[in-house]
Amino acid sequence: MNNWGDGFPEWTELGQDSGLDPLGMQRPIEAIYQSLLPGISTITLRYRYYSFFSWVLKYYEDNIRNTDPAVFRVFQRRCETLFALICCRGEQELGIAGSDWAHRMLGEISGQTGAALVDFSVGADPDAEISLRYLRNKGGAFGGIYASQMLEMGLIIIPDQEQDNPIPICTERALPLAAAYDSELSSQARTFFETVEMGAVSISTLDMLQVMKPTSIRSYSDEHRLLKEILLGKSATPSTADVMRRSTLLMLLELADVREGILRGEDAKWYWYETSACDGDGAGRSGDSDVQQLWALYQACDLMRLAYEAILSAALTLLEAAPLRRMTLDVLVDELVGFIAPPDDLSWKDYVQQLLSKDEPAAARRHSAAMLDAIASGATADQVKASLLLIAALIDEASDLTALMGNALSAAEHFQSLKSEVRFLQSSNADNARSVIASMIRNRILKRHLWVASRKFRNQKAYTFLMEPEEGVLRYRDHFRVSPSSPRLDQALRFLKDIMLIDDGGVTSLGRAEMSAA
Repeated sequence: MNNWGDGFPEWTELGQDSGLDPLGMQRPIEAIYQSLLPGISTITLRYRYYSFFSWVLKYYEDNIRNTDPAVFRVFQRRCETLFALICCRGEQELGIAGSDWAHRMLGEISGQTGAALVDFSVGADPDAEISLRYLRNKGGAFGGIYASQMLEMGLIIIPDQEQDNPIPICTERALPLAAAYDSELSSQARTFFETVEMGAVSISTLDMLQVMKPTSIRSYSDEHRLLKEILLGKSATPSTADVMRRSTLLMLLELADVREGILRGEDAKWYWYETSACDGDGAGRSGDSDVQQLWALYQACDLMRLAYEAILSAALTLLEAAPLRRMTLDVLVDELVGFIAPPDDLSWKDYVQQLLSKDEPAAARRHSAAMLDAIASGATADQVKASLLLIAALIDEASDLTALMGNALSAAEHFQSLKSEVRFLQSSNADNARSVIASMIRNRILKRHLWVASRKFRNQKAYTFLMEPEEGVLRYRDHFRVSPSSPRLDQALRFLKDIMLIDDGGVTSLGRAEMSAA
């Protein structure tokens, strides 16, 4: 019987939770990109929500003033449902919270006259049946999506629930934005809140309120100016978050200005990674070189995670195909190492040098693409080979990031990261290559997953095992999707588009003006 070590539970049918972050490598990666784009998340999809919620909070503070969170939640959710209906009427808006519900409600009165009413009171009710709600989350779009990012951007204050007034309020920074949004609506602001109180809206009123849509921001208006200043961190006393966000956004503008076609976040990640060794030249401005280095470190960390997860995915594929979906750990490791077929007479260092001697520029990008293609096509052997080639390329390129890894990757030791894996592999330089690869697969990937899943089960009661120890063998349980992380860059590009600094043709005249003024 295999000795799995302490902390590995035997197989059980308890729970059906999916295995997110199966190797526990996401936390250090998230810490990097969250510091580079504070105030934007992967689910904050439209920038005008920041104007809208500032305005909603100011109205509540001035006119309702009820300190009961339950009263605020009903009001806030009604505002959100009405906003969703406005945005889904006529020209469709992307990234609107509750759009599926809104389209369904509008579909029910399709073809009726402008006096036809949509009752949104039930959909907004946080205690309604889940199937009737516009969003399952009782906190709505504000509580579940935007509040934390508006807090990070310095727009709102969220008091402790124990305080006399626990309702979020606008900061001094947000008050001019709320006033500017109110000015854009003019008399329609009153119509909106009267409709919120009614809980039902006519088609004609929805048409009247189209000015509220995210794409209806007027260029050169006070709201537009304030949104630009807030997003780009323009302040007499900018915070660290403002400075980091501003640097990343200006780098995106500069990159969009020199590239053909629509810039994607994936393009930016690779460009900054591959040009990071050029003393910041890839950033376009010397002042952004540190930020570009952090983006390069983020990408290297994420690629190491992908390579390890691809090997774990290959192990699960072998387990699933095995008799009774079971294999011993030793046999599984041997099969995975066999795909790579390293020579028996080379040290790890010499083997890596042998692999790198065949490489050309942009090796990491090529090996990453080959690895993901192999996963998609089910070519398990090629998947493992490409993963090892990617790891070798990362170990070589990590020398340019050594100092930065020491400062930026400061998570607890139980989080694996580029730093921990570079340290492990470099400390094994003199060891036999086959032994090092086998140890990496056995201890850093397969047993690592069992340890991570065990901690999640013990601490969070979440059952995330993708394979399970069972009487000396590993038993296949489930698969997972290997994919690059999403570091908010596409959302940042969407925000730049919302305030007309970029469009489908690249950087606009407004965007170039911001670049010139930087």
